Amino acid sequence: MTLAFIFKATLTIFVALALAYVVALTLNVWVSVLVAIVVASALRKPILRLREWRVPQPVAVLTVYGILAVSTFTLLVLVLPPVVNQLTGYLTNEDRLANRIITAKNWIERTATDLTGSPFEMGIESENIRDAVTDLLQQLRVTAPSLLGNATGFIGEFILIIAMGLYWMSTRERAEAFLVELTPLSRRPQAQAILNEIETGLGSYVRSIVLVSVLVGSACFIILTIFRIPNAVSISFFYAVATAIPIIGGLIGVVLATFLALLSSPSAAVIVLLVTFFLQQVENYWLTPRLMSQGSDFDPLLVVVFVSMGFTLGGVTGGLLAIPVAGTVSILVKHLILEPRKASVTPTRIDGGVLLLNEHPELPKA
Repeated sequence: MTLAFIFKATLTIFVALALAYVVALTLNVWVSVLVAIVVASALRKPILRLREWRVPQPVAVLTVYGILAVSTFTLLVLVLPPVVNQLTGYLTNEDRLANRIITAKNWIERTATDLTGSPFEMGIESENIRDAVTDLLQQLRVTAPSLLGNATGFIGEFILIIAMGLYWMSTRERAEAFLVELTPLSRRPQAQAILNEIETGLGSYVRSIVLVSVLVGSACFIILTIFRIPNAVSISFFYAVATAIPIIGGLIGVVLATFLALLSSPSAAVIVLLVTFFLQQVENYWLTPRLMSQGSDFDPLLVVVFVSMGFTLGGVTGGLLAIPVAGTVSILVKHLILEPRKASVTPTRIDGGVLLLNEHPELPKA
């Protein structure tokens, strides 16, 4: 082992550590870049559709991203004020929230007693509820400024993602050509196929997730409006967003929507619980299998594992990005490991109806 080799190896290790340190410090930026690329992959299909209608590329990109920005801003304007007003009311009057929960508890006990014919008690004292509500609201008062800062940061990140997406759409072909040129000449068709499959998979998955959330949220809003449930827009919005999380999102959405309705009245909570539970069954057994046929093929257990890892590493954003990232890794594993492995195993002969394989076939002699 020469001194030059040791120096090069040491330098390589230090450079790798330095790059890892820089990536760790700027992780939020890289996550924003990843989200921008995922969003761009999902929006590429409508952009191509506009191009088929002879709309110039810049106009098509600006049109699609403009519709996305306006729709998101309008939705937030409709959803956030009712939630903020309700939360502000509870923060300024803790007895109001405690009395609401105690009323709901008493209503549940009376209803269960009437249905079963025997006394039913939940075993929760009213004073314990008041103490728990007081502690919760005290924590919310302390964390309210940070929540406001997080909301401001979310708006800034959303604008950054839109800007990155616009730049990515204008430089996508050059970036793709650069990545392909980094591979050996014999591997370039495979590299191009990998990039196309990743983009197609990401776009299809995100579009399916958004479509399912929109359909479920719209149906929830219509039904709750018919029953005149207060804050139907806010409840439907949070339920639809939670539904976007694979596997566990539907359950989270049902619990969150029911809790938000419980703050209005027990009867509203029961209606919301029944409506969201019914919509969850429709989403699980009808919408998702039909609209996400080109999405991930992971086993449900693996989906839960990946989503849990995403939540642990990056919160809600990590949970939403877990399956697209895992799908990208699976495509790379398929093309770079599994398919070469299968190609190396070639059939040699059939003996008694049994196909015999040889992992390392010898080349025929000249």
